Amino acid sequence: MARTPPLLRRSQVARLLQRRTGGWLAMLLLAGLLRAGEARAVDALILGRDVLIRQMPQVSAKVIKTTRPGETYEVIGRKPGKGQPLYIFDERGDLWVKVRVDEETHGFIRTDLVSVSREEFRSPRGIPLLIVNLRPTADGAVARELWLVQNDWQQTRRLGPIEGKPIWASHGEWFMCQVDSERPVKDPNVERTIERIEKYSADGRTRTLLAIGSYPVLHEARGEVYFYRDIDEHGEAVPPGLFAVNVDGTNLHPVFLLPERYRFWKEDGDFFVQVPPPVLHAAANRISLRAFDRAGARIRFTVTLDGQLVEQRPD
Repeated sequence: MARTPPLLRRSQVARLLQRRTGGWLAMLLLAGLLRAGEARAVDALILGRDVLIRQMPQVSAKVIKTTRPGETYEVIGRKPGKGQPLYIFDERGDLWVKVRVDEETHGFIRTDLVSVSREEFRSPRGIPLLIVNLRPTADGAVARELWLVQNDWQQTRRLGPIEGKPIWASHGEWFMCQVDSERPVKDPNVERTIERIEKYSADGRTRTLLAIGSYPVLHEARGEVYFYRDIDEHGEAVPPGLFAVNVDGTNLHPVFLLPERYRFWKEDGDFFVQVPPPVLHAAANRISLRAFDRAGARIRFTVTLDGQLVEQRPD
């Protein structure tokens, strides 16, 4: 599930806030990303095909223009000279952003097919381009939605909600990412969804499930992906630990299981937080992972890629 910022769960924000209040929170969170320089703030970039700019933020309003992928439009700020975009909800709860069509005309675009803030990840071959659209939502989140752009914007495709950043193989023939299944885990006390680590061909047509887990790290020389795992494909809890799988989806196996009193998640007030991702030290044949103890303190484990514990210390 997309985090906003990267430790808050969207479902929990929705539980605490009403829809419109949540929308204002999304605006504040997005503004925080822009200030922090974590996202690239640009004019509204059209991602989908035949996206309509309407006179008013309603699906029944008059169409001013039909756009094409790759076109950009100046975003109208909430106040003159201010960068924060003007977002408006319609009667269905959909979010719209106000843009300038020309010197005389302003209009509104629904935000599910347009990007006001984004991260870009170009293939090592130069093309295609992956865009992570940071889209504010009505429930107070900033969704991370992955788009694939090909053939100089002649083809665009939304691949779905993801966590973190997509990872390209060095040859550019495929990439992988952590995909939000949008299916809840079985534990009713934990508001999480099942995360899938998936591999895509460069054209996005072939999609392969590598494993259920989070925070994938690629070790291309060994042909392995390392990740955290504490639930299975049904959302049932399993012994948590650092796991590995081959880049073709075979040989799923544990590298290092956490001692019994450690977990990757902890409850923090009204939210759940997850430890940072593992850090690969390929030259040293080691990888570091973090976990919470029962008191909530964060501990770092450093292990070899064959699973031998090298060091355990407070993080």
